Amino acid sequence: MDKMTKIILASAIAITLVGVVFIMGLVMKLSTATTENSNLVKQITDQNSSIKDNNAEVEKQMQAALSKQKIENDLRIEELRKEMKVASDAASADLQAVKAERAQLTETIAAKLEKKEDELTPLQKKIREAPAIAKVVAVKEALGFVVIDAGSAKGIEKGSRFNIRRDKFIVAEVEIDEVVDSTNSIGNIDIDKKPPGINIREGDEIIGYPIF
Repeated sequence: MDKMTKIILASAIAITLVGVVFIMGLVMKLSTATTENSNLVKQITDQNSSIKDNNAEVEKQMQAALSKQKIENDLRIEELRKEMKVASDAASADLQAVKAERAQLTETIAAKLEKKEDELTPLQKKIREAPAIAKVVAVKEALGFVVIDAGSAKGIEKGSRFNIRRDKFIVAEVEIDEVVDSTNSIGNIDIDKKPPGINIREGDEIIGYPIF
């Protein structure tokens, strides 16, 4: 074997060795990558399993908490119902007491009014019982007249005389000066017959004169 052949053969062997070493390196890297990938897959699988277990535990805890809260809510609702019933019963009792007091007060007032009615003088009774003919709708006391809501339709005539009543008292006497129309008349106030310190008011009633 000549020198050139030996050189070529040596080069081929060297190249082959380099290739084998390179391939072995690739195989080792591939094996390492495969192992790492397997480990990573295992870690992911373990993590997913752990997450699933955690989710199940969390869901279990949530269900337990919800069940506990529902029981507490039901108990509170029942307590509120009992409190409302007690309050309702108390309010009903108070209402009955108020009704009883009102009935008693009504009876007392009626008795006092009846007694007061019995205390009226005969003249006051006549004044109170006299039928109202009209009402005072306007007062011009400074000018000496009033306007009443009765006119020709009720037979009011000029010169007619009437008493002005408030409750059981005569507060003034008026003489019709003008029948304005069928529903209104003007009456002059008799100053000499008017009690001192008493003012005529709108709403005072007109009754007949004299009191029989």
